[in-house]
Amino acid sequence: MLKKRIFQEFRRHNRSSRWNADAHLRAHERSANIEDDAIMRVDTCQLAANNPIEDFYSAAKCLSSKAFLFGVFDGHGGQQCSRHISTNLYPYICASVLKKHEFADYPPDQRLEWLFSSSDGHLPNAFKVRETRNISTYHKDFKKNANAYTGTVREALKLAFETCDKDLGDNALPNAKGVIDRHAAMIAASGSCCTLAHIRSRHLHVANLGDAAAVLGVVNSNGSVTARQLSRAHCVDNADEVHRIRIAHPASESQTVLRGGRLLGELFPLRAFGDVRYKWPLDLQKVVLEPLGHPAPQHLFTPPYLSTSPEVFYHKLTPNDRFLVLATDGLWEWLDPDTVVRLVHDHTLGTITQQPYIPKSGTTLRQVREQLKERSKSELKTKKPIDENCATHIIRHALGGVSGGATKQYERLIDILQVPPGRARNYRDDITVIVIHFNETFLDGHEDDEE
Repeated sequence: MLKKRIFQEFRRHNRSSRWNADAHLRAHERSANIEDDAIMRVDTCQLAANNPIEDFYSAAKCLSSKAFLFGVFDGHGGQQCSRHISTNLYPYICASVLKKHEFADYPPDQRLEWLFSSSDGHLPNAFKVRETRNISTYHKDFKKNANAYTGTVREALKLAFETCDKDLGDNALPNAKGVIDRHAAMIAASGSCCTLAHIRSRHLHVANLGDAAAVLGVVNSNGSVTARQLSRAHCVDNADEVHRIRIAHPASESQTVLRGGRLLGELFPLRAFGDVRYKWPLDLQKVVLEPLGHPAPQHLFTPPYLSTSPEVFYHKLTPNDRFLVLATDGLWEWLDPDTVVRLVHDHTLGTITQQPYIPKSGTTLRQVREQLKERSKSELKTKKPIDENCATHIIRHALGGVSGGATKQYERLIDILQVPPGRARNYRDDITVIVIHFNETFLDGHEDDEE
């Protein structure tokens, strides 16, 4: 009887632990049926490691051009900048609609239809008035600029990013009375990476700053799926980025501009919003930032060192393009793009992804047969995905693994999720995932239009 009671208690505890792990993973998931042009459905999920979380995401539709905007924003040095950019970048993009794409000339403050956001978008009233004025001014200037108004989406996105960041920094400057807006200064002092998808009809542009990433899932004729990366990380692993930064500064700074794999020995991403400590001259920083506890980095000789000009990739969607994954670097630390697209593809088919079978060196043919037989019986082959939300499914496999069966996966998940936000940052980063599922029927039958 005692053994039976112990076993029953163990089973109850096991079920409870699994339930808690599932609830934790799903606490911030969201699904939206869009069913408009190329977009069929969107799944999102987010898991915090920082306290408070520094990742944000948002989605909106530009009414003037009928373009959809989806973005993930990975903050550092605090959540202020990423939170701000997640709600304030889109109005600049909607104020940058090209003349050839403009269906209706809405006022700047009426061009955006929000779909969802992880930020409440709350701003002090005075700050909100200033932002509205900035966007209105930008919109007028954009339409007066013949080169911009009749240019390309790539150029318009770059201008929107750069102007948004410039206004963000200008908001933190002392006003005519020498007063500094502390809220604006905290936004400017912190920073944010950004990966944004701009989807208009069949035309996909991905604008990227920093180390988040966008990956397209392409289905081949044999039914397999291939990952196509539509962004590059802006860090020291990118030789082009290292070259860009080195040639922008004197040879005398060759030993200081990049140290220990970081910008001026401190910042990992080499492009970002905010982070004015790497953009402003030292005299200005002493006036605005040092009183707030943000000293200038060492070896600040020839700023700016940090760029807010995004790298923009273009892709014309085809019926073989089934989905797009946007995710902050917290995901890519655990999974590679090929595994992520296999997870999404298999999830849509109602199956579970397993790692390819690779026998260890020295394994006999008999052992191989036995291992394959056992593998075919495993829970992962007989059970359907646990999560309905595709983004949650990805995070579950990132932290729980894609091998060993459901029991082993839950063991890993429970261990990782037991560590509360704040302390969890010692082991992992915030994770934010958006999965955009495309409408195959629309992409197959829609006529070409101008990029």
